[in-house]
Amino acid sequence: MENPNQHIYTFGHYSVDVAERQLLREGESVSLPPKVFDTLLVLVENRGRILEKDVLMNKIWPDSFVEESCLAQYIFQLRKALGDDSEHRYIETIPKRGYRFIAAVQEEMGVPAPVLQAQGNHIVTTNYLSLETPALAFKEPSLKAQITSPALVSPPLSSSFASAAAPPQPSLPRTKLRLINLGWALTMGVAVLSSLIAGGVWLTRNYAGSVPAPAPVQITKLTSTGHAIAPAISPDGKYVTYIADDLGKQSLWIRQTETLSNVQILAPTEVSFQGLTFSPDGNYLYYVIYKLPKHVGVLYRIPILGGTSQKILEDVDTAITFAPDGNRFAFVRQYPGTMETSVLIANADGSNEQKLATRKSPQAFSLDGVSWSPDGELLAVSSSNTGSNGPSMRLVGVRVKDGVEECLGDTVWGTLKQVVWRKDGRGLLAIGWQQSAAAMANQIWYIPYPSGEPRRVTNDLINYSGLSIAAETGKVVTTQSTKVSRLWLVPENNTEQAIQTASVGIDNFSEKLGLNWLPDGKLIYGSRASGNADLWMMNPDGSNQKQLTVDNTLEGQPTVSADGRFIAFLSNRSGRYNIWRMNADGTQLQQLTSGAWENSPSFSPDGKWIVYNGVYEEKPVLWKVPAEGGAPVRLTDTVSVRPAVSPNGKMVAHLHLDGQSQRMKLAVVPLEGEPQVKMFDRSIPEPHIVNWSPDGRMVTYVDTRDGVSNIWGQPLDGSPSKPLTSFKSDSIFRFAWSPDGKKLACERGFYINDVVLISNFS
Repeated sequence: MENPNQHIYTFGHYSVDVAERQLLREGESVSLPPKVFDTLLVLVENRGRILEKDVLMNKIWPDSFVEESCLAQYIFQLRKALGDDSEHRYIETIPKRGYRFIAAVQEEMGVPAPVLQAQGNHIVTTNYLSLETPALAFKEPSLKAQITSPALVSPPLSSSFASAAAPPQPSLPRTKLRLINLGWALTMGVAVLSSLIAGGVWLTRNYAGSVPAPAPVQITKLTSTGHAIAPAISPDGKYVTYIADDLGKQSLWIRQTETLSNVQILAPTEVSFQGLTFSPDGNYLYYVIYKLPKHVGVLYRIPILGGTSQKILEDVDTAITFAPDGNRFAFVRQYPGTMETSVLIANADGSNEQKLATRKSPQAFSLDGVSWSPDGELLAVSSSNTGSNGPSMRLVGVRVKDGVEECLGDTVWGTLKQVVWRKDGRGLLAIGWQQSAAAMANQIWYIPYPSGEPRRVTNDLINYSGLSIAAETGKVVTTQSTKVSRLWLVPENNTEQAIQTASVGIDNFSEKLGLNWLPDGKLIYGSRASGNADLWMMNPDGSNQKQLTVDNTLEGQPTVSADGRFIAFLSNRSGRYNIWRMNADGTQLQQLTSGAWENSPSFSPDGKWIVYNGVYEEKPVLWKVPAEGGAPVRLTDTVSVRPAVSPNGKMVAHLHLDGQSQRMKLAVVPLEGEPQVKMFDRSIPEPHIVNWSPDGRMVTYVDTRDGVSNIWGQPLDGSPSKPLTSFKSDSIFRFAWSPDGKKLACERGFYINDVVLISNFS
């Protein structure tokens, strides 16, 4: 099939290449998701005309039902890409009607554009594979969304290199350690819709195969704060409760689905809620909470309209699920000491606790909770198993009468999170992601029972987390998440002079993709701008972007030798995730390691060694391997992640599991000699990278307080850590110091989380 003629629209500093489907700014490509580009093209082609919202939506989504707020998200992202945030020089909003492209446009026609080949820079076969490491037990809810076993992770960590819960929700610094799958697999994010409102759901009108088209669903947005997570709906569908997570504090709210009534039932405080569940009669709300001084999840009950909370049971690690008769509930508990997870049941008052089934690492039950079947015989739960080829997730059932496990379907998932039974017992709804999906985002699925192929319910680029169904009405509530972020340059640690650079694309879980400097002052980073996870380089101002790896495998986490000759990185081109090395221009690739689930490489300054994360006795530890190739050498024998070699080449900074407190703490270990680990009294509740300060006197890391991230430094002499930046807003997803120590590059932004109600399911 012949490509369309080369057709270019030019306006201001921008041009739109129709054949190449690219937006260019002074010749440099500006990354846009496909549907956002479609939106721009429709506006430009109809420049000067007012496009009513319904007309515009029909042109962009001719065969799908889409909520109007989704269009608003695309317009927001377009204005960001065009630098049109405030002046609106290009896109004009016509109140209550639609939009109009108002800039002067020049149109050029040319010869037919050449057909792009699959190996070219713009057409790449996407192959999402899961990148997580073996399951590991911790007790810190704030870590769960970031470093968990496939069962505990969110979006596709499969294209990630480690996990992160569907979209990472803001985590609190002082909460209980959780059993997680410490695979620091990067979760290569999908370029998500960025907007100041959590958008609409793009729902497929037809299920796969010959299944009749369902009636149109109805989507109602229940919150618009951007901070609402973990919703639950009452059995009669009249009430929805959710957690408001804002500025490092969480509160509990409840609202009616048919009115605007919205009531706070627990005030904001520094705690972390784990799960919300209505009682079968709808009169009470059960919630699991982690709070100081005990780092243990405690189950409470409170009347739905507020009142005094009653303690029910300690050491509960998931939302509970009630038996059909309401006399018992089930949950999952983790046992860090033995690296086990178990499914348990208890009476409704918390008495007569009974363990039904147990999995030991590298197998685990999901901490996203269980669901009791309508016939009362089976508990459905997602589970993970990390083998030599990496993690896999499946849906399993645990029989209530004897604890025997049975497989609920043959599908192997990239991620599988919340699962809930339908009232008729013939299937379940679930949030998950399949490795064959065209985009990497957790979606809502229908899983037939006892057999049948899973069918997609939602089909968009938004990530979903939290899933609850009203037993009587079939209505569903969930959280939609979108990400907004930009790359910043901070000169001489002077936050006041920090400047935004051109966007390099918005990738979910970009903290797992990596960011580093080259000796010549350029930046190298992981990105999905090509539609596949690859390595890119660019100037610090965002210009001259160049793709270094071009294939259908996944690459990320680059580290550069001091002389700039070599780049070491994570890749799955061998079929596993291993450490590879190549020349700075992308040539002469060489595989350096061949173990299971290796990641996070860091060059020694003399270029002789590469330190990385690997597996030892089913847990992540530190290793080093000669940069020229050779036998790897183990540096630690207990849980250790995120290595960074010091500028003098003598020490390796990392996060280390403190056996006494069961917390991840900053630590250093010698690169040579006896592996004597020195830990600092500084817990790190999030799986962010650690870096050395350019002078080698401090280990630097991301610290998020009251919802705002800054870079902090921990002096090697053990004196108190101190802030190195003074940002007043946003989270920091990844950062790197320039070799000369004069600049800091960091990606900053936020996630927008809001609750939606989905009804009229077929």
